[in-house]
Amino acid sequence: MDAALEADSMVTSAIALCLRDRWTEAAELLARNDSWRSESAASAMLGELFGGLAELWDGRSARFGANLTERERWPLRTVPRHLTDQIASYVSALLVLGERARAEKLLSDEAFPESGLRYSERSMLAAMRGRSARAIGFAHRSLTDGSGPGHDIGSSAMHLSTVSVLLSQGRSTEARQLLTAARAAAPTLAHLLDIAEARVDIAVGETDRATRRLHAATRGLAVGTDIAWADLADLALRRNDRAGARQALDALEGLASAMPTGRVLLHRHLVRACLGEEPAGECLWLARERDQPLELATVAERLSRNGG
Repeated sequence: MDAALEADSMVTSAIALCLRDRWTEAAELLARNDSWRSESAASAMLGELFGGLAELWDGRSARFGANLTERERWPLRTVPRHLTDQIASYVSALLVLGERARAEKLLSDEAFPESGLRYSERSMLAAMRGRSARAIGFAHRSLTDGSGPGHDIGSSAMHLSTVSVLLSQGRSTEARQLLTAARAAAPTLAHLLDIAEARVDIAVGETDRATRRLHAATRGLAVGTDIAWADLADLALRRNDRAGARQALDALEGLASAMPTGRVLLHRHLVRACLGEEPAGECLWLARERDQPLELATVAERLSRNGG
């Protein structure tokens, strides 16, 4: 087979694995033979993008961080449609991680309009800014109208954030309906939907079922598991199970070493403070710095309930 065709075939296979949520296998495939880097510009772009994302979701953030910093080296960045797809994908990844400020900075640095993003990214941004109606509206439009060009890697994270918004308004039935529609679309990072469903379970008093869902969500990809562990710690403390909360904190300490994002660090400080192992001030300061109203409200409520 021609070398360029072989490279294209390898990258296509890796993307197919990603779209089936087999990100770790995709990363291993791309790592076994990196001829795709030099044989085709399109293969180099897609291989680097999906390879970096696969490692990121698995808890290895170095490659993603380097690619984000060295944007001038992005393959095909002079081709508008390829540049658009890369910017949208990196913005989406940052929002999946809860990094609103970094996502907004990327948009500003690249002079990229928010209207050029997919509905999933616009919904997550709106939710993080406290604009609930817009977040819910974009989520519904994403399901009914599609999310636009490119691979929508943020769909599950969008549904998790939208469900959290709906639950904050006491709309658990609508949240469950949204999740049913989301699962029918079979998005990637589906374990984030399990975390969202666990939050609905908690809202309706099904805490045992929520605990099982949250534990299951921590057994695969690393991305988003900080949310699951923080929720598990909260459930454990409601049962006065300090050992269970300590287990969650140990997991968050490990995540903080591998993926020291703002949200992971916030959740680590939150559980520490709820366990009485540090003052609440550091956690509240981080939450205010992140400037995400619903997140801040959740942090304040848990600290208050646990004596912080």
